[in-house]
Amino acid sequence: MDLTRLYSEHLDRLDQSLTDSLERAEASGLGLEGVVFHAGRGKVYHADDRAVVFYPNAHYRRWAPPQDGAEHCVLARPGQRPKVVRVRPQDYWFDTSAPPAAPWQDAVDFVEVASFDQVAAELGDLGGMAYAGDSTEAAAQLGIPRQRVEPAELMAPLDWHRAIKTDYGIALTRVACERAAGGHRRAKEVFLGGGTERDVHRAYLEGAGHLEFEVPFETIVAFDDKASILHYQHKRGAEAAPGRVLLMDAGGAHCGYASDVTRTTAREDVDPRFRGLIEAVDALERSLVAMVAPGRSYIDIHLACHRGIAEILVDTGLFAGSVAEALDWGITRVFMPHGVGHQLGLQVHDVGGHQAAPEGGLVSPPDGHVLRNTRTLEPGHLVTIEPGFYFIPMLLEPLRQGSHGSQLAWDAIDALTSYGGIRIEDDVLCTEDGYEDLTRELVGP
Repeated sequence: MDLTRLYSEHLDRLDQSLTDSLERAEASGLGLEGVVFHAGRGKVYHADDRAVVFYPNAHYRRWAPPQDGAEHCVLARPGQRPKVVRVRPQDYWFDTSAPPAAPWQDAVDFVEVASFDQVAAELGDLGGMAYAGDSTEAAAQLGIPRQRVEPAELMAPLDWHRAIKTDYGIALTRVACERAAGGHRRAKEVFLGGGTERDVHRAYLEGAGHLEFEVPFETIVAFDDKASILHYQHKRGAEAAPGRVLLMDAGGAHCGYASDVTRTTAREDVDPRFRGLIEAVDALERSLVAMVAPGRSYIDIHLACHRGIAEILVDTGLFAGSVAEALDWGITRVFMPHGVGHQLGLQVHDVGGHQAAPEGGLVSPPDGHVLRNTRTLEPGHLVTIEPGFYFIPMLLEPLRQGSHGSQLAWDAIDALTSYGGIRIEDDVLCTEDGYEDLTRELVGP
């Protein structure tokens, strides 16, 4: 993998998207010469000197690989080499040693300073520049007025273009997927060996080769009924072990790019009906992955997912009505209340998922549905496909008491509720010819 070449080609693509974004901003009445992308400003907890874990701004990371610390900047102007200013304080409380020189530095104008106060002098006249980052104070220090801090006329096309991944971004994502695969394999071993949620979490980190703060999002390690909590955040000990079912949602990271993978594992002695549901959801996920193709509306994949959930409800006898009734009456949204997935990239839930066009505007999810991505797929889009099937008491009870409650097999539902739920998720690249599943072969079923 020639990352030097891929990064150079990546910068060419970024220059094209920057040029287009500035032209669209100008057509909206905002003339700009370029953009300062700021990694961000470090923060501490209130009334404390303990630092909040710092994650660089994703738009900055798109131009320059992440480096330790905050405050770094990229000055990007169409047709010119980007200028990267790394801020490396002189300090003896923390290690601020320079990282090893990297090949990507040869493709940019690279300079290092000791404090953010020196950045403006290195960047020069910023009179026609916009600022993209998290600090209006930093923008003011650079001499950029508030009205040019992340103006909507600029950010909308920048966000839109982020959905198209370059070969460089895809190459880094593949490494993130490999890391996630190592973590999932190790976590599954520890779960089946009787480990606790905490043990499984630690095993994931070990298998992925990550420290706690390096994962792209907090791991979801849910045993049994906790799997019905979509973003379950705790890690229980021996009081909840061994689990009968593990829902593990965890990703890997590499050079700022993320992966996001979910698997549901059940022990051999789990109710055969629940094990059958896992197989059915996995088969549904495979059919939805195969729908990823250029020109396909992501909404269509989401609606196909709900039709698949309706078929599972009918085929298993959990719902006595028809597939059409399960959809029309909203029954499927009780058993799968989330969207079929989202865009993936420099952020786990990457930006621009609801945009109608580069200039902005929104494409809303279907009425009554939650969905993070409503765009029509194009080559280079990277999305997750993650159907689920859950037994969520706070959603089931209104259904039980409702006008269609008699159509549900409550004895079976009540027996299965203690297992929590199922989610299966892979990372899928839309290609010119269809799709490539980046995670299935690495992680396994």
